[in-house]
Amino acid sequence: MTVATLKIAKEFRYQFVLSCLISVEANDATWSVADETTDACNGASHDTLEERRITMSTLTASAKAGHIRKVFLTVLASVVVCSNTPTALALDPMGPPVSGLEQGQFKAGLEFSYSEMDLETTNGTYLDLLDGVFFDSGEATSFTIKDFETAKTYLNLGYGFADMVEGFLRVGGTKGSFGDSIWEDAEEFDSGTALAVGAGIKVTFLEHDGLKLGGLFQGSSAEYHGRMESPNWTGPDFVEIDLTEIQLAVGACYTWEERFSIYGGPFLHFVGGELDNAVGGAITVDNELLNSEYVWDLDEDSVFGGYIGAQLEVAEGCSINVEYQKTAAADAFGASIFWRF
Repeated sequence: MTVATLKIAKEFRYQFVLSCLISVEANDATWSVADETTDACNGASHDTLEERRITMSTLTASAKAGHIRKVFLTVLASVVVCSNTPTALALDPMGPPVSGLEQGQFKAGLEFSYSEMDLETTNGTYLDLLDGVFFDSGEATSFTIKDFETAKTYLNLGYGFADMVEGFLRVGGTKGSFGDSIWEDAEEFDSGTALAVGAGIKVTFLEHDGLKLGGLFQGSSAEYHGRMESPNWTGPDFVEIDLTEIQLAVGACYTWEERFSIYGGPFLHFVGGELDNAVGGAITVDNELLNSEYVWDLDEDSVFGGYIGAQLEVAEGCSINVEYQKTAAADAFGASIFWRF
């Protein structure tokens, strides 16, 4: 009754028009049958909309679930603990959780991240318009988008405000995709390339020999807009996902011979956003244009995770790094290359 009723409500927008037009095209000898078919279509339209309202309300009401050794042990414990935490969202690359610049020094580089995660929706609503005029509205049931895949590429520019403090800005592009989650009707969403921006700061708290302890604060905003299509639909839906996220991390970085480093630690992840699903319009039997829009919030209070990475100095002033991030419902891989000057 849940997903099936939602699918019936959506598909009916396209299908009931066709059945009524077939009736209207009957010859003069069958006008009485055509009239009965038209009345049935009108009745079915209201019955289906009423059924959807009742189903939405019912579902909403019912849906209320040595140094380097210490570093490795800390990161391993973080990853194990986060395997029992709540759902997470998109993840940005973090790099070492300590400052890597001297005062007045600059850095520039490229960053890449790929992540796959589940997204939880809350506070859903829908709105129906007939010829641009309000027709119906109500609560939409919540659900989980499974395996939302994102890929981000950033240009990162950093500056050393002090020997133990650096800040950075990043700007780049992102893509996102998922399938068969909202209507469970073999639908596929692909956002294409959109803008992503972010900024952050890194601070070193303590430094002793090759070991550094520090913290990281960063935030970003990204948009995923595109078409959602299914082989079972006559037209596409249009989907917009807007996400804003903040990451807080503390951890350690240990360096051998000023060339190779291992880093990692636990982190917190705060997310807010919105999902908008606009259903393509259909012409009713009264020659009216019916459009619908569904909106859900994407919210998490906080998510605990852990990450680990490695950095290699490949030339004087140039380094590359790779890292892996883990939460209960997300896995992320990141890589970067930076030049200091």
